[in-house]
Amino acid sequence: MMYAIIPVAVFLLLVGALLILQALYPRLYSDVVFILDKARMARHLKACSRQEIPTTIVDDFEGRARDTPDKTFLVYRDVSFTYGEVNRRANRLARAAHHCGVKQGDTVALLIHNEPAFIWTLLAFAKLGVTCALLNYNLKSSSLLHCFQASQAKLLIFGPGDDLLKAVIDIKEDLQGGKVRIWSLEEPTERLQGVQSVEEILANNAGLPQYNIETDFSREIRRGQHFRDPFVYIYTSGTTGLPKASRMSHYKMMAGGHLLNCVHMTSDDVLYVTLPLYHISALLFGLGTVIRNGATMVLRSKFSATNFWTDCCKHDVTIIMYIGELFRYLLARPKTPEEKLNKVRVAVGNGLGGDIWGEVMQRFNIARILETYGATEANFGIMNVDNKIGSVGCWPPMLRIFCPIELIKYDYESAQPIRDVNGRCIKVPPGDIGLLLCPVNKTFPLEGYVGKEDLMQRKLVHNVLREGDVYFNTGDLFVQDEHYNLYFKDRLGDTFRWKGENVATTEVAQVLQQQEGVFEANVYGVSVPGHCGKAGMAALLLNTNTTFDPEATFNFVRSRLPDYACPRFLRLPCTLEHTSTFKQTKFKLVQESFDPKLVKDPLFFFDTTRKQYTILDGPAYLKITSGEVRI
Repeated sequence: MMYAIIPVAVFLLLVGALLILQALYPRLYSDVVFILDKARMARHLKACSRQEIPTTIVDDFEGRARDTPDKTFLVYRDVSFTYGEVNRRANRLARAAHHCGVKQGDTVALLIHNEPAFIWTLLAFAKLGVTCALLNYNLKSSSLLHCFQASQAKLLIFGPGDDLLKAVIDIKEDLQGGKVRIWSLEEPTERLQGVQSVEEILANNAGLPQYNIETDFSREIRRGQHFRDPFVYIYTSGTTGLPKASRMSHYKMMAGGHLLNCVHMTSDDVLYVTLPLYHISALLFGLGTVIRNGATMVLRSKFSATNFWTDCCKHDVTIIMYIGELFRYLLARPKTPEEKLNKVRVAVGNGLGGDIWGEVMQRFNIARILETYGATEANFGIMNVDNKIGSVGCWPPMLRIFCPIELIKYDYESAQPIRDVNGRCIKVPPGDIGLLLCPVNKTFPLEGYVGKEDLMQRKLVHNVLREGDVYFNTGDLFVQDEHYNLYFKDRLGDTFRWKGENVATTEVAQVLQQQEGVFEANVYGVSVPGHCGKAGMAALLLNTNTTFDPEATFNFVRSRLPDYACPRFLRLPCTLEHTSTFKQTKFKLVQESFDPKLVKDPLFFFDTTRKQYTILDGPAYLKITSGEVRI
């Protein structure tokens, strides 16, 4: 009898202890589940890395193509592509490229719109162990040339489209001067010297004995590849200077495939991607999770508010990707039956404002929103798995045991931490805005920039809380509440985010200063009611006796910058302030923003209706801030 009582007593004791723990630490269950999921992921990735030739996204994809060749992988413009078909197209290109001398360890730059060819081209070179630099197809002239050169690639492949053809023509001489090969995915509309058509290359190699598109390359072709080697280069402006090529390793891509474990993603899910594939979001949450789970991706060349819910209903979409601005456009549309009849169960993305969060869930019948945070070059990311409105996620004490992130006091102008008398950084209490720092160690390493190791070193903060520790400075400001929920507030430094894109102020300023009559340009971001992120604004100091031309300036920036980087506001001061080390000061400019009551200089706004910069007076300011005039 005694032996029967003891187990019951022990059981009751354990139950009581668990109840007490749950009361003291309400997140106990969810945090344990999260940690166990990450532990399973870590075991899987460790097993992938320990193989003589590491398992990568290529192996996962080829496995899907073998096991479920007839399963729909991609849908684009109502045309479906199976796993087997995409694999054959990738094999075809990979074998031709291999015959042309492209080999493991090389770098190839891709300039391709959002279309299936982007994905099978990416996979083709991954089969060879080649790193792909993913160029932003909105870039032009010197910006595009800079990004290509930063990748150190010796081959450029561009896709269909007159805009891409023109962009390549503009930089062709500079590329070929550096002995760069240029391939076109389709026969160009005009014959270009030194540019080869991929179709021509494929036709020339189709008769080779080894040219069997049904058979995958032996994994031996990737011997020597390491798990931490770069899968792709993704461009980021970081917080200073021109765009930089940031390494994204095979490890990070494979880890990305597990990101939607928390919503139990399966092969039955259909994920809708309207975000550019050259972005880390579309790669990790899009391509990575779809291949990992054997699911289907519905791909669109660009976001369309008119067709969004129609597409979702037509293709039985269950998971959508967003940036904050996307939902604002959808909310501005008239209501339709499709926005309620859709099967979307999860929305994943970033930048969803707390002011519209509830309205999005209610109007579009979305049960789960996964707001995320993470920088391309950073070693830390977080996801809101609790549907906490406005938060990017919770990082409580249990999780800080594994990754002790910190919010610290900062200096706005220098974008650097403030230190105490002992030289240590100062933590901020809950409710105060702090600069986010993430620890750098073997568990959370940084992958860095291509050929720019000194730039990554500038992002590191040493001796933060104790001698010898090293943290990554995200340059981003957050607030933490008493329950450890984090809320994104702002971005420090010379970068701001507009329409889902990071804009480097230095790059925009350099372009503006190329215009005749502009002596100096100071570029910064300003908040606009009803818009996510910050709109670009520039203070232009003109040469003496120069008259500002609103139409010519509009045409100048439109021809040299992607739309999202074109300054939405201009002010024309008589002087620009600088620090003692001749750095431009932005604080006062940002504070005054584009309010004509505060700014005494002439003000103008980016008027797409009149195709010019139009005078920004009191009435125009009210129309912009009320949403009557879109910028």
